[in-house]
Amino acid sequence: MAMGSTGGGEGLSSEINVTPLIDVLLVLLIIFMITQP
Repeated sequence: MAMGSTGGGEGLSSEINVTPLIDVLLVLLIIFMITQP
């Protein structure tokens, strides 16, 4: 996570958009691992 790389609104917007995506991917990965035999 590059915080304050651009120092503009785009950097903050991308940070807000990327964080939930990573959270969802981690949850899906955990569910996938649990459902494995």
